[in-house]
Parts: sequence; C-alpha cells; structure tokens
Amino acid sequence: MRTLSVMFMLFIGLGMSAQNNGIDRFYEKYQQDDHFTRINISSKMFSLFTNFDSNDPDEKDVLETISKLKGLKVLSGEAIPNAKAIYLDAVKRPNAEMEELMVVQDKGSELKFFITESKGIITELLLVSYDDTSVMMMSLIGDIDLKSISKLSKKMNIDGFEHLEKVK
Repeated sequence: MRTLSVMFMLFIGLGMSAQNNGIDRFYEKYQQDDHFTRINISSKMFSLFTNFDSNDPDEKDVLETISKLKGLKVLSGEAIPNAKAIYLDAVKRPNAEMEELMVVQDKGSELKFFITESKGIITELLLVSYDDTSVMMMSLIGDIDLKSISKLSKKMNIDGFEHLEKVK
C-alpha cells in the first residue's frame, strides 16, 4: 500500500487535459496567484496505476478505484485574506449540472460536496472548503463510487473525503 501512495504522490504534478469541471473558472482565475497551489493529474497517470500487480486485497481495491478515474484537479490556497468570499463564490453554482451532495460545518470552516450525475453514475465529485485564511477546491473526474473514494482517501491520508462515509 505504501508503494502505491508514494508513486501517486510522485506523479501528482502531471498535467490533466482541460475539462469543463466545477473548478475550472477558479483554476484559471488564480493560476498566476502565488498563494495558490495548482495540481492536475491526467487520465494517463491514473491508467499507469493499472499496470501494477498486487496480491494485497487492499492494494487491489485501490487499483480498482484508481482505474476508473479520468482526472483530478486541485486548487489550494493558503494565507488568503478573502478565503470565505472565494468559497462562497465557488459554492454558488459550480456548474449547471452539479447538485449539492453534503455540507459539513464547523466553527470557522465549511466543506461542501457537489456531484455531477448522469444515468445514475457519478462522473464528477467536487469538494470545496475554507477555513479562516485557506480555501481548497478538488475536482475528481471519472466513474466515481463514493464509498471507494472514501476508502482510497483514508489510505492516502487525503483530508475531507472521510465525510463521504456518511452518504447512503
């Protein structure tokens, strides 16, 4: 499992082809702002993981989940004086096809999940969050099973997606 996590993180900087997903507008708007970190992972990167062979059932589950993904785009900003305003703008309507799935509120922070669903299949999962002076948007594209993504995020220590366990 550790090998997969390390390899995943090594390739996190590879580019993803442009898609019209829930964060593109913000990704473009803040591309020159040094307060933000931008990450793109292409479908090719995810497909490379299917070449790994493992006897470990946990690793097989991870590989199965990853093989269904087509892209990941992350925009994360620290020391942002208007983090809440950016967040509120992002959650107004990420794009016309998206619907709100869940909201997690805590003192001084908020996290919202949105999905794009077609014929019962989730094709995009968008997470938007802020707290104090940070804001983060993460768009996951592919054939998405929420429970599998939640398990994957736990194994890879990705914050936020653990809340997906609460979705029935």
